[in-house]
Amino acid sequence: MTNATKTDTAAVAAAAALGGAALFALISRVAAAAAAESSSSAPIREPGIKAWRMSKWVKHGGILRTQGLCGDFAKMPSTTAQQTAEALQKLDDILTDAGLGRKNLLAVTIYIADISPDNFDEMNSVYDEWVDPDGLPTRLCVQAKMGHGAAVEIRAEAYCD
Repeated sequence: MTNATKTDTAAVAAAAALGGAALFALISRVAAAAAAESSSSAPIREPGIKAWRMSKWVKHGGILRTQGLCGDFAKMPSTTAQQTAEALQKLDDILTDAGLGRKNLLAVTIYIADISPDNFDEMNSVYDEWVDPDGLPTRLCVQAKMGHGAAVEIRAEAYCD
């Protein structure tokens, strides 16, 4: 990692307070710089449960991207809160396996089957307890039709030190 990338990566945490477009611009700059540095190196991939179909996570250009994470299918149907907690535990496991933590998160995308106010609040109550207030990622939450009894699916991106 070059000094420029170290400086940009360290700035990501400070820029989180800026939010919105400023944070997006900085994240894009860091990703572009890291990709330029490592364009000749292959991504690091962790095989997923269905290794023939997807990776659990891919690390490349200083960014880790996860697969979509759902709750435990063996326990479904279950509550939105339970599935959110299980998916976030899987995200914690991935971050730990990759040598990262919640403060490394840049963005979290949450797909929710039912975005009615009560269900949305149920998911948020779990997420708000889980997320690191000193390293808040950007977040997108959208309603999506999902199969197999899934109420929530979570995907994340994190920067690598």
